[in-house]
Amino acid sequence: MRRIKIISRLIGAAGFVAVAAGLTAPTTSVSEAPKQQGAPYLLDVCPISGRPLPEDGGVVVILEGASDSTQTGREVRVCCNGCKGKMEKDPAKHIGKIDELIIADQLARYPKSMGCPVMDTKALPDPTGPEARECTLIVYKNRLVRFCCGKCTKSFYKDPEKYIAKLDAAAIAEQKSTYPLTTCVSTGGGFKESSPWFIVGDRAVRTCCGGCKGKVMKNPRAAVAKLDAATAKAKTDKTSG
Repeated sequence: MRRIKIISRLIGAAGFVAVAAGLTAPTTSVSEAPKQQGAPYLLDVCPISGRPLPEDGGVVVILEGASDSTQTGREVRVCCNGCKGKMEKDPAKHIGKIDELIIADQLARYPKSMGCPVMDTKALPDPTGPEARECTLIVYKNRLVRFCCGKCTKSFYKDPEKYIAKLDAAAIAEQKSTYPLTTCVSTGGGFKESSPWFIVGDRAVRTCCGGCKGKVMKNPRAAVAKLDAATAKAKTDKTSG
């Protein structure tokens, strides 16, 4: 079992820190605890119990992998303190399930134009088709990435941000055409030519300005909820029309 240290905090209860059983408690203060890295955990389900997360997002768990740096800073959310304890007791036991949930959620939105991020000339199966999984799949800090082969994952881990940037660009390019909002997801203000596009999780998001982008990144679940609601409304309007 990989030795993974857990640092957890309950939303709205700053200062609550728990360390995985069997590991030495850290001597650092709460402010020095590992920060969230990579994509936020945007699923609405607890990976331990399978129950829906509460409206406040539940308990946030930040992984710190002593022997697996790819997990360091990864955010996971669970529904309650009981599930938090199970995650702390044996985090490695649950990583596979979390990855599978994320793959199932993100495949439908994965950019079809995106080939292997390492070997650009290698095309990949349609992510929405029956052969979507007939390639190498990994989840890097809550982000699905597909490759033509296992060898390419080694190159990816040497410089993950480089390849995530490619994936972000492809996702934004494809999602722009079906973006459901005509105003800023944060304030409702109008867009300008300079209004930024960026990725939250695996979703393209646009705000009116950089300041609003910062607000979205502080509360990404709220922004995604607005996007989902707008997308559902657009589908309903199209059907009824």
